[in-house]
Amino acid sequence: MSSSGVIEVANCYIREPSLCSKKHIGVNMKGIWIAVAAIVVAAVVVGGAAGYVLMTEDDEVESLRLATTTSTYDSGLLDYILPVFENETNCKIDVIAVGSGQAIELGKNGDVDVLLVHSPAAEKDFVAAGYGESRTLVMYNNFVIVGPSADPLNTENAKNASEAFQKIYDNGTAGLAKFVSRADNSGTHSKELTVWSTLGYNKTLVAAFPSSWYIQSGQGMGAVLDMCEELDAYTLSDDATYYQRMDENIIPHLNMTYSGDSALFNQYSVIPVNSTIHAHVNHTLAAAFKNWLVSEAGQDLIASYEKYGHQLFFPNATPQTARVASLLIDESMDVGEGVTRGWNSFRVLRWTDSFPFHAVH
Repeated sequence: MSSSGVIEVANCYIREPSLCSKKHIGVNMKGIWIAVAAIVVAAVVVGGAAGYVLMTEDDEVESLRLATTTSTYDSGLLDYILPVFENETNCKIDVIAVGSGQAIELGKNGDVDVLLVHSPAAEKDFVAAGYGESRTLVMYNNFVIVGPSADPLNTENAKNASEAFQKIYDNGTAGLAKFVSRADNSGTHSKELTVWSTLGYNKTLVAAFPSSWYIQSGQGMGAVLDMCEELDAYTLSDDATYYQRMDENIIPHLNMTYSGDSALFNQYSVIPVNSTIHAHVNHTLAAAFKNWLVSEAGQDLIASYEKYGHQLFFPNATPQTARVASLLIDESMDVGEGVTRGWNSFRVLRWTDSFPFHAVH
């Protein structure tokens, strides 16, 4: 232990008001200093062996390791909501923002305590395999197609996401358009592959698309949008990250060219890592974080986050809205499958009475 650490411990006791009161002056001072010296020695011995400085319980700051999708980070949501939880619980949250697939792998390895991700099929597999304790719906937004402001492919008038992708494919193979893919096993990448599959292109075929027009970036959502700005290209994005980038004028030449297909519904869920498999995870704090996200306070805070004049995330942890979400993403309401909802007693929040899909601007 460093000398400064010992001094802090000593000062903590010396500054205790009871030791400075008049009744301790005089013959009692000798005993007090002996006691202080003994405490300091004990701190050196015990603290040196255990690797920590003697602290009161109120001073201890716990750490929570959160693995999450890049969209919750790139959109600015985490910077908006996490300080509130940290202050309320006297903890520090260490955020690892990666694709949902990578986040789930971190959970499997016990490298994090809790996940906040948006890849429903992979999440269900994660819980079913025992790696996750439970999966609780938290909020949603929408996937959208973003491209050059002029929308040269006229994706705006597509009947659905599949038709918009077909326009991109046809023009891409003709050398008239580019598409930037996350290509990182993220929730966004999974949704992109789902849309391609409706056109008959499986994951293997998509990976073999010519790099002259189909760019497999391996980057997060913010970085992909920045690439599209530079390349005059299209991509599939969550609308929250798009609005955040527009708000900061980072992508002035891009626009949300297609939105509105219910197949582009984007659900986020929280999953505490199973402590029976990884005993070292901070189960107590992970559970507290999950409960806070689906509480009235947490849901209200999520709903209040706006950028570029838009609400970016819509909380849906209540039973009624979770039921609608389940229909949109083909989820079973059977809790036995590892899907749980925040069955809160508070009012159904008005912004989740319906599921708005944002119009093209």
